Amino acid sequence: MWRPRSQKKPKGKELFAEDVFLNRIIAGFRIEVEHVIAGVKRCRIVKDAFRNLKDGFSDLVMEVACGLHNLRVASRRPVPSLNLLDLCT
Repeated sequence: MWRPRSQKKPKGKELFAEDVFLNRIIAGFRIEVEHVIAGVKRCRIVKDAFRNLKDGFSDLVMEVACGLHNLRVASRRPVPSLNLLDLCT
């Protein structure tokens, strides 16, 4: 799997403008991913050591934690209202 990596500044030199631009794009994606991981880790069962050894149970816990995070994010934004009369015209 290919993963874009940010470019390091060479010693005594400056980065090219393209590398700076690419680094900013990568940093933007990285911060979004880190915020999602932090949101999932609000469920304490995910961030603590999980000692239940049943098959598939740790996957189920992660799915539930991700579902709770998605619900929390979805409930932040109000649902757009739909006016049925606008559809008739």
